[in-house]
Amino acid sequence: MLSVMAQLPQLAVDCQWLRRTIDSSRQDPYAMLCQHIVRDGQDCVGPFLEDVETECGLWQPNAQARARADRQGLGLRAQG
Repeated sequence: MLSVMAQLPQLAVDCQWLRRTIDSSRQDPYAMLCQHIVRDGQDCVGPFLEDVETECGLWQPNAQARARADRQGLGLRAQG
């Protein structure tokens, strides 16, 4: 049987380390920043395309992704 993490799509938008903000100094003002200690403040590796999973090794599910997994019966719990 596959692990729960293998069953949950790893979409960049569902990462607990993602911070979405507006940065008027950029040409595209919508900034997707990584808050993980390793990449703190750098651009998220993404991608932000529907149904395309991220290859980022730092990805962890956010609260919304965990709730969605619970509703789908995957039983995902907060990672420590």
